[in-house]
Amino acid sequence: MLWVLVVLSVFGVQAQIPAEVTEVMTRCQTAMDNPNGLEYTMDMKVAIGPVTLTNSQLVIGGKGDKHRTSMTMKIVGMEVTIESGYDGKETWVMNRVTDKDTVRISKGNKMKSDDGVDLDMAKDFKKAKMKLKNGYYEIEYSDPIDKSSEVKRIVFKVSAKNYYLQEMRTSAKGAKVTMTITRIKVGLKDDYFKLDLSKYPNAVVVRE
Repeated sequence: MLWVLVVLSVFGVQAQIPAEVTEVMTRCQTAMDNPNGLEYTMDMKVAIGPVTLTNSQLVIGGKGDKHRTSMTMKIVGMEVTIESGYDGKETWVMNRVTDKDTVRISKGNKMKSDDGVDLDMAKDFKKAKMKLKNGYYEIEYSDPIDKSSEVKRIVFKVSAKNYYLQEMRTSAKGAKVTMTITRIKVGLKDDYFKLDLSKYPNAVVVRE
């Protein structure tokens, strides 16, 4: 009898995610996971009320298991850049604070943080609703499964034409986070994911 209750509870949660929402988000995930490789540039803003805490730019590229990410952010007048990648053999991370570079290189799998965009919100939220406006689907997830989660709501904006992700909005601890994709490039060569140390001539290189 217990397993029946478990099954019913699971279906009860899933039933609150409309089928049309699941379809759009599945198509969006497929589009963002383009097998030929896809790079997108994203502007991220974190604000509390009228005060902007950080303005950051992220460039994220992926192709199969390979991945590359670059993030530049300004915090209290200081510019910080973090780049990371996995070319199928090596994982590398470059940290730059002001004009000092450190590059760490290690053998093995890519880092968990480099898994790219995960659009499977059904595992985190019980409810969702969707509307079509000006050529974009706007999908709002709410009622987190984990009641202790600080993220109570997240909104996605997806192109109705090609199903590319356009924007994500959420909030946590009173801070509002807005991530807007400003550029998408399809088709990446394998060399794109390899570390080019000539770009960091003054870096301290650490091999692990």
